[in-house]
Amino acid sequence: MRLAICLTALLSAFGFWACSDKESVAGTATQTENTIASLDGVVYHKDGTRAKGAMVRLVLSTKKQEKEIPNFRETETDDLGRFAFVDVPVDTFQLAVIDSAFGEILYLPQASADDDSLVLERASMIKGYLTYDDSVLLSLSVGSHFKVYVADLPFYETVFAPGRFELMVPEGSWKLGFCPGDPMVVEKLQESGIPDSVVFHSLDMPKTLKAGETLVLDTLVWSIANEPRPLDTLDQKDSLDEKDSVETLPEPKAWISGQVNCGNLKSCDSVEVMVITDLFGFKFASERTLEYEIQALTDSLGRWWLPAPEEVPYDSFRVEYRQRSGETVTNVGLSRYVKKSELEGRKDTLSVGVTTLDAYSWISVGVRLVVDQESQQDENCLMNSVVLGIEGTSHFVRTLTCDKFLLTYLPSGMQRLLMYSGDPVVVATLQEAGLPMAAFVSSSDQNLTSGNGIKELWLTFTPPSLK
Repeated sequence: MRLAICLTALLSAFGFWACSDKESVAGTATQTENTIASLDGVVYHKDGTRAKGAMVRLVLSTKKQEKEIPNFRETETDDLGRFAFVDVPVDTFQLAVIDSAFGEILYLPQASADDDSLVLERASMIKGYLTYDDSVLLSLSVGSHFKVYVADLPFYETVFAPGRFELMVPEGSWKLGFCPGDPMVVEKLQESGIPDSVVFHSLDMPKTLKAGETLVLDTLVWSIANEPRPLDTLDQKDSLDEKDSVETLPEPKAWISGQVNCGNLKSCDSVEVMVITDLFGFKFASERTLEYEIQALTDSLGRWWLPAPEEVPYDSFRVEYRQRSGETVTNVGLSRYVKKSELEGRKDTLSVGVTTLDAYSWISVGVRLVVDQESQQDENCLMNSVVLGIEGTSHFVRTLTCDKFLLTYLPSGMQRLLMYSGDPVVVATLQEAGLPMAAFVSSSDQNLTSGNGIKELWLTFTPPSLK
């Protein structure tokens, strides 16, 4: 690497990469102690070819930083593997090179002018899943943007939680960390008195990685639920009771978790998870929409975590799963009915159990309008709509009587098919009248086969009335 000594002492601008920007940048030059120079070099793949488009990161210090991610400058190699930094204020520095396309990496803790060419090695990989709980933060949401990183080194990945991450690292044993990715959020957390040990979660790697090895971590959960909230500044008043001088956070809320079994498939990660609390689809009837909402994704072992639902309007809830191949849904699953009473008073994690996924089923179902015993198909069928759906799932549709509709991506096994009026005003009136559910919701059990379906199923519907 060639270094050309500059005559002017100019400091270059540093990119912001740390979780916090409160500390000054380490390695700042002085005119007496450090050399101010421009430097350039060439990066090679392990096979000797030049590395095009590799990311080169320069940390202007060889000392440990107080920050979890050190400030660094970054550039990319050109078509010939060359890179350059100008106005470098020190002559010894950390240097990291990452080529994600080739899975190669390099880390030099004490690089200098003698390193005139850089040869990459096979990277090690750390994989995991990150989720978070910010429900106890009353006025400040941390959002979903997080970073997972190697402490004190310029290696990190952005994660939008809940979600998976893959972090390339050099071989060795490192201290890992994760924190909110927005520096403004970090600053507000620190200003509110939350200690850095809580803002910046850390853990030691359970093993030393060799080049090319992969480490799969347990799910990482960012939370401050068990940390006391800082005291507000109080005026000195004799009338203050002791209980008024301490303010604490609300009790931590419960979490729910589960796991999916993907059968003969090698990987069970990225399975979509949705908690179903509207067992009968009444929200669909009133708002005319109900879509599968991805609330979490499973990790590499098929596990997932979510905050417990704040409201369970009926006696239980269920969890629905979808697995995709590209954009195509391939396998589905449905958890047990989880009783509302299981969550009452809980402050830890409730497991909903293991659910085995299999190929989805389907039903082609039609509805015939019956007004009275003498009229099996009323001429006014086009004036009446019905809601059809599978209890405890996201699968509800509105259709006209006389028509058929295809319900697809259904879980296999014995499922309860529901039907009621498609007019939300009618449904609301019947509910307000205090009628039992069976008085206006018809149900029939259907045994659905994995990978197959029911081709033609006809039901009869009589418009409800109040006597």
